[in-house]
Amino acid sequence: MAIECGCRRALRTGLGAVNDSLTALKRSLDIDACRCGIPEELVQSISSAEVEATGPCWFTENDYITFVVGTAGADESWFSEKFFENHDIPVVEIRQHVKVLRYNRMNGPADIVVISLPSLYADREDSGGDETDDYYQSIKIIEGLSNNIIEAISLAQAALDLCPPGHPDRVLSRDHLAGYVEAKVKEEAARAHARGPGATPSSSGFFVTRQLIKRVVFDTVERIPLRLIHTPSGVLCNRDAQVSLFEGSPQYERLLLFPSSLDSQQLETEIKDAVSECFEFTMLSHIWGSGEPLLRDVEGRRIYSLGGTDGLAKLQRFCILALRRNRLWARTDTCCIDKDSSAELQEAIGSMFSWYRLSSLTIVYLSDVFDVGSFADSVWFRRGWTLQELLAPRTILFYMQDWSFYMNSDAANHKTDISLLRQLRRATGIAEQHLTNFYPGLDDARSRLHWASRCRTTRPEDIAYSLFGIFKVHLPIFYGESAEHVLGRLLAEIIAGSGDVSVLDWVGEASTFNSCFPANLLPYQTLPHIQPIPGDLTKRSHLDFEKAHKLYGKLAGLSRAGFFNSKLLLPSTVHPVTALKLQGSSTSPSCYTYEIHASGLMPLDVTLSVNLGEDASRYILVRPWHPKALATPTDDNDDAVWELLEQLMQPFNALLLNKLPHNEYGRIASACMITAFPQDLNSILDSQMLVPEIV
Repeated sequence: MAIECGCRRALRTGLGAVNDSLTALKRSLDIDACRCGIPEELVQSISSAEVEATGPCWFTENDYITFVVGTAGADESWFSEKFFENHDIPVVEIRQHVKVLRYNRMNGPADIVVISLPSLYADREDSGGDETDDYYQSIKIIEGLSNNIIEAISLAQAALDLCPPGHPDRVLSRDHLAGYVEAKVKEEAARAHARGPGATPSSSGFFVTRQLIKRVVFDTVERIPLRLIHTPSGVLCNRDAQVSLFEGSPQYERLLLFPSSLDSQQLETEIKDAVSECFEFTMLSHIWGSGEPLLRDVEGRRIYSLGGTDGLAKLQRFCILALRRNRLWARTDTCCIDKDSSAELQEAIGSMFSWYRLSSLTIVYLSDVFDVGSFADSVWFRRGWTLQELLAPRTILFYMQDWSFYMNSDAANHKTDISLLRQLRRATGIAEQHLTNFYPGLDDARSRLHWASRCRTTRPEDIAYSLFGIFKVHLPIFYGESAEHVLGRLLAEIIAGSGDVSVLDWVGEASTFNSCFPANLLPYQTLPHIQPIPGDLTKRSHLDFEKAHKLYGKLAGLSRAGFFNSKLLLPSTVHPVTALKLQGSSTSPSCYTYEIHASGLMPLDVTLSVNLGEDASRYILVRPWHPKALATPTDDNDDAVWELLEQLMQPFNALLLNKLPHNEYGRIASACMITAFPQDLNSILDSQMLVPEIV
């Protein structure tokens, strides 16, 4: 084919330029060896690495050309790989076509990059196949050529950089670089020709495909983190740079060449799958340590060239691990966010759960776990932000302090490892179904607050911020506001969105945000539990169903709890306090125990930190109400009514409220749960309803 012949000519031109460039590089070694302090044996070893050219192909005895380029210092030099093999210099990174080796110079260690340029056999026997086979074979050749030309341009540029002005080989190196760039231009022309006349930029099919790709890419990057590290290069990229790298990739070129025979829906599906794969990213979950790199430390630099802190070493190991697992992109919460930008901080906190959920892999680095026995004791399990980093990911892998795989498990996902799930349950108190299949939202809020109650954050307000994703709420971030206020806003949003009154079951200090909320999460460490009493079906036969149906209707007419103008609107059944009896003297001057009598309830003892005085009429006990407590009506409504009454006959955790001016109420916090018992069925039928406004 004509296209194939063009590929051969371009390949010979490009590889010929590299051959000449290599000669120039060898000749420049004498100068660079002195400048970089390179051992003389290294300089001599390059001379023995003879490279041959046979037709369009280059090869050594290992069938590839190996160059060694650059150090971590300001200067760059080229060496033979044989030196490193002979002197047992360890490889600290390997990826396609590139190795990074550790070389100890006189002035300290330096990273040395080895670039391997694979052989490309462009000649082949004409198979005489059909036009389609020839077409795709040509594209394959051109794509392979493109990768080699790009690498060769980089090598030729490095050769030119080694020749300062006045160097005898500078002109030759410059001409070689220009020749290779020209070969790249010709290769682009061959690529356009390979697409054929029906795939030109002016054709409608090509334009539609390109616009569809653009839209899918835009939608994809809008959902992924603002900044990601490109693991092959170690460069931190914003969204524009991410898109730019994608549009310069072979994957993008292949998408442009999708057959026009695909219908629009099939084409969009294929493009979405391909784009999603290209933008897969890995998240790091860890505990911050010393020397963590920030955005200003890595922006515009290659992380693999940096060093000096434990934090940077951790970042490098994480990115290398992600690369080994075939992920092009990686994110950490240290350097991938501008913490000085309130807008970016707001977006990051609001999106954190979804980013971990969208990640193709989350790597958990446990810096304080040295063996299997210390797993459950890791500080990672007691940090606030790591709760969502455990629950959100679909795929997660744990690594110990030395970056070895935890338990030496061969699982591709530790969330599918039954043994490890049991350990996670013991360490967190979270049931396995939530560990493997957690969904954010307002359901079962009391349990989620219980999980978080054992966690701590460096900044007190972060403990509430870290829960925004778990509850799927979107609230403003105001760093500097009190932790009580943030928690109060979160609890108010939970009640406003769900009406869930279980978050009011707590014992401890009341919040200044609202007296019905706790000052912190500690009270949620204890799960409320009331021993149920058995039902008595004999009472049904004597029940006044007319009165019971009226009660059912009143409760069905109540709205769910809400929050408005800093007031909790709490639909409740109400029991006015009729008598207060202070019980003896207390061992604590700020502790008072009362026997309280309230309408419709058995007398109960309550220990408080405030003196209630003698005026019992100022107080009420209330039973918070949620419409979900009503059974779904059936053909026999009497059954639904009886089921409701059976619930109301059970003991419940009551709230003690104090009447305030302007028809408002305040909750009086107690030292223990106020467990109330209804007197009898008749007292339940006479229950009063109220929606107190609690401040």
